[in-house]
Amino acid sequence: MCLAQCRMHLLLIVFSSLNGQWRVLTNDQWSSRATLASFENSEPGLSDRQFVHGCFCWQLHFLDKLLLLDTHTMEFSDVDLPPDHRGMGRSVIVEASEGKLGMLTKWYDQDTENDPLWLTYSVLRNNQWHWEKDIPMPVKRAILVGVAGGYLLLHVLYTTPSQEDLKFGYFSVDLKTLQVELFARLSKAISAGHLYAGFPPSLSPPTI
Repeated sequence: MCLAQCRMHLLLIVFSSLNGQWRVLTNDQWSSRATLASFENSEPGLSDRQFVHGCFCWQLHFLDKLLLLDTHTMEFSDVDLPPDHRGMGRSVIVEASEGKLGMLTKWYDQDTENDPLWLTYSVLRNNQWHWEKDIPMPVKRAILVGVAGGYLLLHVLYTTPSQEDLKFGYFSVDLKTLQVELFARLSKAISAGHLYAGFPPSLSPPTI
């Protein structure tokens, strides 16, 4: 599937391997002049999609909306992003308990990368985001790589208690316990890629 940002609306283009055909879904619920102006004046590009509780999610920062596609009904819905939500690449949608949506957002004490880094965990209840917990991060800088297998992975710069030299590595956050752990050390910086958990069918062990 591909979500396309047009001048007046969004198009979702879906290919089905069952019938070998393409299908186009449109979201026409935003038709006001203010919304159309947001489309026209927005920067090109959309956030990466995430799959949470049977729904694909896109963060539409130029509308301050979270767009949801229910894969069972193939229908769109949306909820407002938090009012203090800032910038692309600073938050991820995660699976919370009881089928709810959660959000982890990174922020700095004074909004500069030289200040302590935190993750804020919020849960969506009755179409409102409710703060749950602030998680101090033992790192200097972080990139949210993605969510898979029940964990959030971050590409980070950090220091150890015994050494002040900056090190590169990956930290993980357990989405059930919100515990933070060092996942892997790196000898040098590398570009953060896309996160994937498990093996694709072509690489899976043979079964009978």
